[in-house]
Parts: sequence; C-alpha cells; structure tokens
Amino acid sequence: MNAAVALPPAVADLLREASEWRLLGLLFEYPTKAWRENIEALLPSLHSQELRAIAQAALEQASEGLHIALFGPAGTAPVREVTYQGGVQFGYLMAELSAYYEAFGYQPQVEEAADHLAVQLGFLSFLKLKQAHALIIGESEAASLTAEASANFLREHIAVQAEPVLKALENFAPAYLAGAGKLILARAGPPPQSGFPLGSAFDAGAESEMMSCGPSAAEDGLIQLQP
Repeated sequence: MNAAVALPPAVADLLREASEWRLLGLLFEYPTKAWRENIEALLPSLHSQELRAIAQAALEQASEGLHIALFGPAGTAPVREVTYQGGVQFGYLMAELSAYYEAFGYQPQVEEAADHLAVQLGFLSFLKLKQAHALIIGESEAASLTAEASANFLREHIAVQAEPVLKALENFAPAYLAGAGKLILARAGPPPQSGFPLGSAFDAGAESEMMSCGPSAAEDGLIQLQP
C-alpha cells in the first residue's frame, strides 16, 4: 500500500483558505438543499473551530425567510458592492468584476449579480484553488499572478463591503452571521480610500491569455461541492 503523499505546506494553506472563503461565501447564498449539502461537505476541511461553529449554526438557523429579510431587495443588510461605492457608475463596476471573472475562468455557482458578496467571496475561494493547482503543477508565474489578483480583489472589492455589511449584520442578523462578518473584515481590512474606477493593479489583457482557461483541475479535484 502506498503511503499518502503529504501536500507542500503552501498548498495545504491555500486549500484551507479556499475552504474558508467558500464557507463565508455560502453564508450569503440563498439556503437550498444544495446549499446545505455544500456546507456539510465543507465541514471536514474546516480546521478553525470558530468556522466550524459558524457552519453548524448556519445549518441550524438559516432559512429562506431570514435570507430574504437580510439580503433581499429590501433587506436590512445589503450585500452588493454597488450599494457602498459612493458615486460609482454601475457599468464600470460590473465591467471591472467581469474582467476579473473572465480572466480567471470563474463561473459563479450562485445566480446573483457579479457584485454580490456571495459571488465575490466565492471568487476568492476559486482563486486560492487556482493558485494551489498552479503550485502543484510547477507553474510559479501563474501562481504569482493569481496571488496578486487575490490580494487586489480583496482590497478593491471585498473591503468596500466588509465594514458596512458587518455593522448591518451586528444590528439585524443572528450571531453566526455577525461572526462571519467580523472574520471577513479582519481579512479584508477597512474600505479603500481611493475612488472608482478601480483596476490600477489589474490588467485583464495581460493576464487573460494565461489564466482564461476555464475552471482549473484544482476546482474539480481538490474540493468537491454540489452544483
């Protein structure tokens, strides 16, 4: 019998981060049967006791009514970036996000707008998987590009929402969602000071040729989720 091959620490860390971002994204998705199956599938890969507790609480407390009350069109906790981009032109924002998603072959599994927090957090999870896969196959340049894109996206997009969304969750949402909001803010940091348009650090044309090859093998083989 062959002994299991240990993953390089950098790859293992990326897979852990991918699982964590995926869970955080799922918390803002509409709770369906597939949603529940996805959270249950993620539980074994969550090393943080805090995240495991949040996932368990979500399985117990999440409901369609709660989701609509918080995140619906008239919800008390808006989770679309355009809400918090003061003076932003909607078309520029959506073009910026589309450029990111298309360059890296990201196809959201949730039917929400491109600036929805669930879609954006899912994209971060996807990028971590892409980076892990690139390291495994020895594509150091692709791994570096993906790492840079991940850091830029976190700063330019997730950070725009993190603080105001947390404030709304603390006022209106169950404790598990407020806890998730705190984790997102801790990772994203405060909103960026510079105004829109964004993308100064992201050149879709420069990266699309290398990265627009569709979902990577990492997404298919390293973490299995229900569609």
